[in-house]
Amino acid sequence: MAVFLTVSLIELLLIPKASFLQLCFSFLWQMAFGLLMGLVFGKASVWMINKINLDSSGLYPVLSLSLSVLTYSCTSLLEGSGLLAVYVMALVMGNSDIIYRHSIFRFNEGFAWMMQILMFILLGLLVFPHELPAIAWQGLALSSLLMLVARPIGVFVSTLFTSYTWKEKLFISWAGLRGAVPIVLATYPLLSGVEKGQLFFNVVFFVVLTSALIQGATLSPLARRWGLSTGENTVTPHSLELVSIGKTNSEMIEVHVSERAVIAGSEIRSIPLPNDALITAIIRGNKIVTPRGSTKLLGGDILYVLAEKSKREQVKSLLLKEEAESKESV
Repeated sequence: MAVFLTVSLIELLLIPKASFLQLCFSFLWQMAFGLLMGLVFGKASVWMINKINLDSSGLYPVLSLSLSVLTYSCTSLLEGSGLLAVYVMALVMGNSDIIYRHSIFRFNEGFAWMMQILMFILLGLLVFPHELPAIAWQGLALSSLLMLVARPIGVFVSTLFTSYTWKEKLFISWAGLRGAVPIVLATYPLLSGVEKGQLFFNVVFFVVLTSALIQGATLSPLARRWGLSTGENTVTPHSLELVSIGKTNSEMIEVHVSERAVIAGSEIRSIPLPNDALITAIIRGNKIVTPRGSTKLLGGDILYVLAEKSKREQVKSLLLKEEAESKESV
Protein backbone atom coordinates (compact mmCIF):
# COMPACT_ATOMS: atom_id res chain seq x y z
CA MET A 1 0.00 0.00 0.00
CA ALA A 2 2.74 2.45 0.96
CA VAL A 3 4.71 1.73 -2.20
CA PHE A 4 1.61 2.13 -4.39
CA LEU A 5 0.65 5.45 -2.78
CA THR A 6 4.20 6.79 -3.03
CA VAL A 7 4.57 5.87 -6.70
CA SER A 8 1.08 7.19 -7.51
CA LEU A 9 1.66 10.56 -5.83
CA ILE A 10 5.01 10.94 -7.57
CA GLU A 11 3.27 10.23 -10.87
CA LEU A 12 0.64 12.88 -10.14
CA LEU A 13 3.40 15.38 -9.30
CA LEU A 14 5.41 14.68 -12.44
CA ILE A 15 2.43 14.16 -14.76
CA PRO A 16 -0.39 16.54 -13.73
CA LYS A 17 -2.63 15.18 -16.49
CA ALA A 18 -2.46 11.62 -15.09
CA SER A 19 -5.89 10.03 -14.78
CA PHE A 20 -7.10 9.57 -11.20
CA LEU A 21 -9.64 6.98 -12.38
CA GLN A 22 -6.85 4.99 -14.01
CA LEU A 23 -4.91 5.06 -10.75
CA CYS A 24 -7.94 3.67 -8.90
CA PHE A 25 -8.29 0.84 -11.41
CA SER A 26 -4.55 0.18 -11.17
CA PHE A 27 -4.82 -0.01 -7.39
CA LEU A 28 -7.63 -2.57 -7.50
CA TRP A 29 -5.82 -4.69 -10.06
CA GLN A 30 -2.46 -4.60 -8.30
CA MET A 31 -3.86 -5.51 -4.89
CA ALA A 32 -6.29 -8.19 -6.08
CA PHE A 33 -3.87 -9.79 -8.52
CA GLY A 34 -0.97 -9.55 -6.06
CA LEU A 35 -3.04 -11.32 -3.41
CA LEU A 36 -4.06 -14.07 -5.84
CA MET A 37 -0.51 -14.62 -7.10
CA GLY A 38 0.79 -14.71 -3.53
CA LEU A 39 -1.65 -17.45 -2.60
CA VAL A 40 -0.94 -19.47 -5.74
CA PHE A 41 2.85 -19.19 -5.55
CA GLY A 42 2.76 -19.79 -1.78
CA LYS A 43 0.94 -23.10 -2.17
CA ALA A 44 3.13 -24.05 -5.14
CA SER A 45 6.31 -23.19 -3.22
CA VAL A 46 5.29 -25.32 -0.24
CA TRP A 47 4.57 -28.25 -2.55
CA MET A 48 7.84 -27.82 -4.45
CA ILE A 49 10.04 -27.55 -1.34
CA ASN A 50 8.46 -30.64 0.21
CA LYS A 51 8.68 -32.70 -2.98
CA ILE A 52 12.02 -31.75 -4.51
CA ASN A 53 15.20 -33.62 -3.55
CA LEU A 54 18.32 -31.45 -3.63
CA ASP A 55 21.87 -32.65 -3.12
CA SER A 56 22.51 -30.38 -0.13
CA SER A 57 20.29 -29.00 2.62
CA GLY A 58 21.96 -25.62 2.10
CA LEU A 59 20.22 -25.34 -1.25
CA TYR A 60 16.72 -25.22 0.26
CA PRO A 61 17.09 -21.66 1.64
CA VAL A 62 18.41 -20.61 -1.76
CA LEU A 63 15.41 -22.30 -3.38
CA SER A 64 13.03 -20.37 -1.11
CA LEU A 65 14.74 -17.10 -2.01
CA SER A 66 14.60 -17.88 -5.72
CA LEU A 67 10.89 -18.72 -5.44
CA SER A 68 10.25 -15.32 -3.84
CA VAL A 69 12.13 -13.62 -6.70
CA LEU A 70 10.09 -15.65 -9.19
CA THR A 71 6.86 -14.63 -7.43
CA TYR A 72 7.80 -10.96 -7.51
CA SER A 73 8.93 -10.95 -11.15
CA CYS A 74 5.92 -12.86 -12.51
CA THR A 75 3.46 -10.68 -10.61
CA SER A 76 5.17 -7.42 -11.58
CA LEU A 77 5.37 -8.55 -15.21
CA LEU A 78 1.57 -8.77 -15.22
CA GLU A 79 1.23 -5.32 -13.58
CA GLY A 80 0.36 -6.71 -10.15
CA SER A 81 1.84 -5.79 -6.78
CA GLY A 82 4.98 -7.89 -6.55
CA LEU A 83 5.62 -6.85 -2.96
CA LEU A 84 2.15 -7.91 -1.84
CA ALA A 85 2.53 -11.21 -3.70
CA VAL A 86 5.83 -11.99 -1.97
CA TYR A 87 4.40 -10.98 1.41
CA VAL A 88 1.37 -13.27 1.02
CA MET A 89 3.59 -16.06 -0.32
CA ALA A 90 5.79 -15.75 2.77
CA LEU A 91 2.72 -15.89 5.04
CA VAL A 92 1.53 -19.07 3.34
CA MET A 93 4.96 -20.70 3.57
CA GLY A 94 5.53 -19.57 7.16
CA ASN A 95 2.25 -21.12 8.30
CA SER A 96 2.77 -24.37 6.37
CA ASP A 97 4.65 -27.53 7.24
CA ILE A 98 7.83 -27.54 5.15
CA ILE A 99 11.05 -29.53 5.37
CA TYR A 100 14.26 -27.79 6.50
CA ARG A 101 12.01 -25.23 8.12
CA HIS A 102 14.61 -23.95 10.59
CA SER A 103 17.34 -23.69 7.96
CA ILE A 104 15.08 -21.68 5.65
CA PHE A 105 13.88 -19.40 8.45
CA ARG A 106 17.35 -18.72 9.82
CA PHE A 107 18.69 -17.91 6.35
CA ASN A 108 15.86 -15.50 5.55
CA GLU A 109 16.00 -13.90 8.99
CA GLY A 110 19.71 -13.18 8.59
CA PHE A 111 19.19 -11.92 5.05
CA ALA A 112 16.37 -9.60 6.20
CA TRP A 113 18.53 -8.14 8.97
CA MET A 114 21.35 -7.56 6.51
CA MET A 115 19.00 -5.66 4.18
CA GLN A 116 17.67 -3.51 7.03
CA ILE A 117 21.22 -2.65 8.09
CA LEU A 118 21.99 -1.73 4.48
CA MET A 119 18.94 0.56 4.37
CA PHE A 120 20.01 2.42 7.51
CA ILE A 121 23.51 2.80 6.09
CA LEU A 122 21.92 4.22 2.94
CA LEU A 123 19.95 6.65 5.10
CA GLY A 124 23.17 7.87 6.69
CA LEU A 125 24.90 8.27 3.34
CA LEU A 126 22.09 10.31 1.80
CA VAL A 127 21.55 12.68 4.74
CA PHE A 128 23.75 15.78 4.86
CA PRO A 129 24.06 17.11 8.45
CA HIS A 130 24.50 20.75 7.42
CA GLU A 131 21.03 20.67 5.76
CA LEU A 132 19.20 19.35 8.82
CA PRO A 133 19.05 22.38 11.18
CA ALA A 134 17.09 24.38 8.61
CA ILE A 135 14.21 21.88 8.54
CA ALA A 136 14.52 20.46 12.06
CA TRP A 137 11.33 21.98 13.48
CA GLN A 138 9.30 21.13 10.37
CA GLY A 139 10.51 17.51 10.55
CA LEU A 140 9.72 17.25 14.24
CA ALA A 141 6.28 18.81 13.70
CA LEU A 142 5.46 16.35 10.92
CA SER A 143 6.73 13.47 13.02
CA SER A 144 4.52 14.54 15.93
CA LEU A 145 1.54 14.89 13.59
CA LEU A 146 2.07 11.38 12.25
CA MET A 147 2.57 9.80 15.67
CA LEU A 148 -0.21 11.58 17.53
CA VAL A 149 -2.87 12.30 14.88
CA ALA A 150 -2.53 10.66 11.46
CA ARG A 151 -1.60 7.11 12.48
CA PRO A 152 -4.16 6.88 15.34
CA ILE A 153 -6.92 8.05 13.01
CA GLY A 154 -5.84 5.54 10.36
CA VAL A 155 -5.70 2.69 12.87
CA PHE A 156 -9.05 3.47 14.50
CA VAL A 157 -10.81 3.81 11.14
CA SER A 158 -9.32 0.59 9.70
CA THR A 159 -10.14 -1.39 12.88
CA LEU A 160 -13.61 0.08 13.30
CA PHE A 161 -15.47 -3.24 12.94
CA THR A 162 -12.91 -5.46 14.64
CA SER A 163 -12.91 -6.92 18.16
CA TYR A 164 -9.80 -5.02 19.27
CA THR A 165 -10.13 -3.18 22.58
CA TRP A 166 -9.33 0.53 22.96
CA LYS A 167 -6.01 -0.28 24.57
CA GLU A 168 -5.08 -2.62 21.74
CA LYS A 169 -5.99 0.00 19.14
CA LEU A 170 -3.97 2.64 20.94
CA PHE A 171 -1.04 0.27 21.16
CA ILE A 172 -1.22 -0.46 17.41
CA SER A 173 -1.35 3.29 16.82
CA TRP A 174 1.82 3.76 18.85
CA ALA A 175 3.69 1.10 16.86
CA GLY A 176 4.85 3.61 14.29
CA LEU A 177 7.08 4.11 11.29
CA ARG A 178 10.31 2.48 12.44
CA GLY A 179 12.27 0.31 10.04
CA ALA A 180 13.61 0.26 6.54
CA VAL A 181 10.39 0.80 4.56
CA PRO A 182 10.18 4.60 5.05
CA ILE A 183 13.84 4.87 4.09
CA VAL A 184 13.26 2.97 0.86
CA LEU A 185 10.21 5.08 0.01
CA ALA A 186 12.12 8.29 0.76
CA THR A 187 14.56 7.44 -2.04
CA TYR A 188 11.75 7.35 -4.64
CA PRO A 189 11.42 11.16 -4.98
CA LEU A 190 15.22 11.42 -5.28
CA LEU A 191 15.38 8.79 -8.01
CA SER A 192 12.37 10.23 -9.85
CA GLY A 193 13.80 13.75 -9.95
CA VAL A 194 10.94 15.31 -8.00
CA GLU A 195 11.55 18.94 -7.09
CA LYS A 196 12.96 19.22 -3.54
CA GLY A 197 13.38 15.45 -3.37
CA GLN A 198 16.28 15.91 -0.93
CA LEU A 199 13.94 17.87 1.35
CA PHE A 200 11.53 14.93 1.44
CA PHE A 201 14.39 12.63 2.34
CA ASN A 202 15.60 14.88 5.16
CA VAL A 203 12.11 15.09 6.62
CA VAL A 204 11.79 11.30 6.53
CA PHE A 205 15.03 11.17 8.48
CA PHE A 206 13.39 13.00 11.38
CA VAL A 207 10.30 10.82 11.20
CA VAL A 208 12.30 7.58 11.31
CA LEU A 209 14.66 8.88 13.98
CA THR A 210 11.96 10.13 16.35
CA SER A 211 9.79 7.07 15.80
CA ALA A 212 12.68 4.72 16.52
CA LEU A 213 13.82 6.62 19.60
CA ILE A 214 10.46 7.53 21.14
CA GLN A 215 8.00 4.87 20.03
CA GLY A 216 10.52 2.05 19.80
CA ALA A 217 11.84 2.67 23.31
CA THR A 218 8.38 2.87 24.88
CA LEU A 219 6.58 -0.05 23.18
CA SER A 220 7.57 -2.77 25.66
CA PRO A 221 6.89 -0.71 28.83
CA LEU A 222 3.55 0.40 27.36
CA ALA A 223 2.55 -3.18 26.55
CA ARG A 224 3.40 -4.30 30.09
CA ARG A 225 1.56 -1.36 31.66
CA TRP A 226 -1.61 -2.08 29.68
CA GLY A 227 -1.38 -5.84 30.16
CA LEU A 228 -0.87 -6.57 26.47
CA SER A 229 2.40 -8.49 26.76
CA THR A 230 0.77 -11.68 28.03
CA GLY A 231 1.33 -15.07 26.45
CA GLU A 232 4.37 -17.23 26.03
CA ASN A 233 6.94 -17.12 23.29
CA THR A 234 6.41 -20.22 21.16
CA VAL A 235 9.80 -20.06 19.46
CA THR A 236 11.56 -23.40 19.84
CA PRO A 237 14.83 -22.99 21.77
CA HIS A 238 16.32 -25.99 19.99
CA SER A 239 16.17 -27.30 16.45
CA LEU A 240 17.17 -30.60 14.91
CA GLU A 241 17.18 -31.36 11.21
CA LEU A 242 18.77 -33.81 8.82
CA VAL A 243 21.20 -31.42 7.18
CA SER A 244 23.78 -33.80 5.79
CA ILE A 245 22.01 -34.78 2.59
CA GLY A 246 18.81 -33.72 0.94
CA LYS A 247 18.10 -36.91 -0.99
CA THR A 248 17.48 -39.03 2.10
CA ASN A 249 14.11 -40.76 2.14
CA SER A 250 13.54 -39.72 5.76
CA GLU A 251 13.25 -36.43 7.57
CA MET A 252 13.17 -35.06 11.10
CA ILE A 253 9.65 -34.03 12.13
CA GLU A 254 9.16 -31.52 14.94
CA VAL A 255 6.02 -32.03 17.04
CA HIS A 256 4.80 -29.83 19.92
CA VAL A 257 2.80 -31.92 22.41
CA SER A 258 -0.16 -29.94 23.76
CA GLU A 259 -1.64 -30.38 27.23
CA ARG A 260 -4.76 -31.94 25.68
CA ALA A 261 -2.90 -34.32 23.39
CA VAL A 262 -3.88 -37.98 23.55
CA ILE A 263 -0.24 -39.00 23.92
CA ALA A 264 0.32 -36.66 26.93
CA GLY A 265 1.04 -38.91 29.93
CA SER A 266 1.59 -41.99 27.77
CA GLU A 267 4.75 -44.05 27.60
CA ILE A 268 6.55 -44.07 24.26
CA ARG A 269 6.17 -47.86 23.87
CA SER A 270 2.38 -47.54 24.06
CA ILE A 271 2.21 -45.13 21.10
CA PRO A 272 1.37 -46.96 17.84
CA LEU A 273 4.00 -45.30 15.67
CA PRO A 274 4.80 -46.79 12.25
CA ASN A 275 7.58 -49.38 12.38
CA ASP A 276 10.05 -47.12 10.58
CA ALA A 277 9.33 -44.04 12.77
CA LEU A 278 11.51 -43.28 15.77
CA ILE A 279 11.38 -40.57 18.45
CA THR A 280 15.02 -39.47 18.56
CA ALA A 281 14.90 -36.60 21.07
CA ILE A 282 12.57 -34.91 23.55
CA ILE A 283 12.98 -31.26 24.52
CA ARG A 284 11.44 -30.64 27.94
CA GLY A 285 11.92 -27.08 29.09
CA ASN A 286 15.63 -26.39 28.67
CA LYS A 287 16.62 -30.03 28.96
CA ILE A 288 17.05 -32.79 26.40
CA VAL A 289 15.47 -36.07 27.51
CA THR A 290 16.78 -39.31 26.01
CA PRO A 291 13.71 -41.21 24.78
CA ARG A 292 13.24 -44.78 26.00
CA GLY A 293 10.28 -47.09 25.85
CA SER A 294 9.31 -46.28 29.43
CA THR A 295 9.65 -42.48 29.00
CA LYS A 296 6.38 -40.66 29.60
CA LEU A 297 5.49 -37.80 27.29
CA LEU A 298 4.22 -34.62 28.92
CA GLY A 299 2.27 -31.63 27.66
CA GLY A 300 4.70 -28.98 26.45
CA ASP A 301 7.28 -31.50 25.23
CA ILE A 302 8.85 -30.98 21.83
CA LEU A 303 9.44 -34.24 19.98
CA TYR A 304 11.83 -34.87 17.13
CA VAL A 305 10.67 -37.88 15.17
CA LEU A 306 12.67 -39.56 12.41
CA ALA A 307 10.23 -40.90 9.81
CA GLU A 308 9.82 -41.44 6.09
CA LYS A 309 8.67 -38.41 4.16
CA SER A 310 5.69 -40.32 2.81
CA LYS A 311 4.43 -40.95 6.36
CA ARG A 312 4.88 -37.40 7.59
CA GLU A 313 1.16 -36.58 7.83
CA GLN A 314 0.33 -39.96 9.40
CA VAL A 315 2.90 -39.46 12.17
CA LYS A 316 1.87 -35.84 12.85
CA SER A 317 -1.85 -36.63 12.97
CA LEU A 318 -1.17 -39.43 15.47
CA LEU A 319 1.00 -37.33 17.77
CA LEU A 320 -1.09 -34.15 17.54
CA LYS A 321 -4.50 -35.74 18.11
CA GLU A 322 -6.24 -34.17 21.10
CA GLU A 323 -8.72 -35.61 23.62
CA ALA A 324 -11.81 -33.98 22.10
CA GLU A 325 -10.95 -35.31 18.66
CA SER A 326 -10.34 -38.77 20.10
CA LYS A 327 -13.75 -38.87 21.85
CA GLU A 328 -15.53 -37.68 18.69
CA SER A 329 -13.85 -40.42 16.64
CA VAL A 330 -14.99 -43.02 19.24
